[in-house]
Amino acid sequence: MKDLILISAYCNTKEKEDILRNLVTQINTQSQNLDLMVVSHTPIPLDIQDKCNYSFYDSKNELLYDWDLRSKPWFDPSNQRPILSIFTGFYNSHLAIWRMIILGNSLAKNLGYNKVHHIEYDTQISDFKELYENSVLLEDYDSIYYNKTEYVVSDILFGTYQAYRLDTLHPELLELDEEFLKDKIRNSNIKSPEGMLQDLLINGKKYLVKNKSLLDVNNNHFGLSHTVPSTPAWCLPFYDRKTNELNFIIWNSEGIENLNVTLIYNDTHIFTVKDLGPNTWKIINLDSNFDNAQNLITLVNDKIRNEFDFTKDKEYFKQVSYRQSNPRTVN
Repeated sequence: MKDLILISAYCNTKEKEDILRNLVTQINTQSQNLDLMVVSHTPIPLDIQDKCNYSFYDSKNELLYDWDLRSKPWFDPSNQRPILSIFTGFYNSHLAIWRMIILGNSLAKNLGYNKVHHIEYDTQISDFKELYENSVLLEDYDSIYYNKTEYVVSDILFGTYQAYRLDTLHPELLELDEEFLKDKIRNSNIKSPEGMLQDLLINGKKYLVKNKSLLDVNNNHFGLSHTVPSTPAWCLPFYDRKTNELNFIIWNSEGIENLNVTLIYNDTHIFTVKDLGPNTWKIINLDSNFDNAQNLITLVNDKIRNEFDFTKDKEYFKQVSYRQSNPRTVN
């Protein structure tokens, strides 16, 4: 039986829809070897459906806003002490993403497929050599995924593309149980969908880790939306467990030109950072004693990004946005 390409999509703009349309058109040129399924949380236009073997629109797109359900990524400036925070985003789309993948996997298995290539919609593929190579490798491996450092499993996997076998796939990626997933996210520390997916792909499995650079060759581009400048993710306050300070981290990892940040702390103290260049970071000390914290307004390029009321639950804030007291493993 052919391999199945499973595209997960959320295309709420014309630009995103056109990216999906282009990817489907490219994959359609390989229809003699590859079947195609699109699972989307936005309606799929008829012209795109016509080029797919299967198309599935799922209207449910539940986003997780509760603090105990939001992802907590980490950044370690100068390799000293990691900073972990849920405030890099405004919600967690973990459940929505996994819902598409699980529904696609379960349908594919019932249809008799075994080799699946999951690809997020924001992709352009002109050369399919890597996918065909992975198809052969899946004769010997249960799963194949990518990160930025080859063979280093501690790196979080690149979420845009994975290849795996359905006959050995972890049951949690085949059976949808949303309450179970929420509890699993709630009890996870970092709550990363990529990190939790990686755990299921390698747990007791024979897996292969490749370097992400192998994907972006010959006019291939995986994770197109990752390169679009936007508001910075790392622009947030955090509690320092070692010093009891309230600090603020700005990391221009998105490569935004002319990044300007204004912080209004406790209604009276104003801090400004002007023209923070691409791929640079800065830490600002807001208060030497976190107990003094009342409120904070964050403006990025003159637009409000966040407002924080520290009087509501200071102790809980310490658990969701903090710098570790030691430089060891993230915890």
